[in-house]
Amino acid sequence: MSGKNLFKNMYKALEKSVAASHETHLKEILKKQDALVQYKRMQYVNAGKQLSKEEDDKLVESVRNTFAGQMQKIDVDLLKHLDKEELHPVEIEHVTNITTFLDSQREYVELLERYNPGISMKQTDKVRKTARRVGLEVPE
Repeated sequence: MSGKNLFKNMYKALEKSVAASHETHLKEILKKQDALVQYKRMQYVNAGKQLSKEEDDKLVESVRNTFAGQMQKIDVDLLKHLDKEELHPVEIEHVTNITTFLDSQREYVELLERYNPGISMKQTDKVRKTARRVGLEVPE
């Protein structure tokens, strides 16, 4: 197998891994973003101000810009030297091992989440679900 093919395989595995991670982080960022928008709206209401549609849109846009820098981007500049036809046998072994590790790690996380659904749940959600199981409600 040529170096370019190995590099492409590793890049695909890296993309899949980053995409799954990015999706998880994006959900958390969106929750934080919505909470901050609601908080800022409540501040205006508590101050006795009424937000117009344009002001509200500006508020939402400013919060989005605040969180825009937290998005992850794929950076493969360190690996560009591997994108060549002929690789040293040690480099071939390393690239193959990295690709296998990335695929295995992604599959492991998927299986953990599938067979242990509560493993990625936050502590507050675990407490709430446990309380509901015994017929209680957690105060908000």
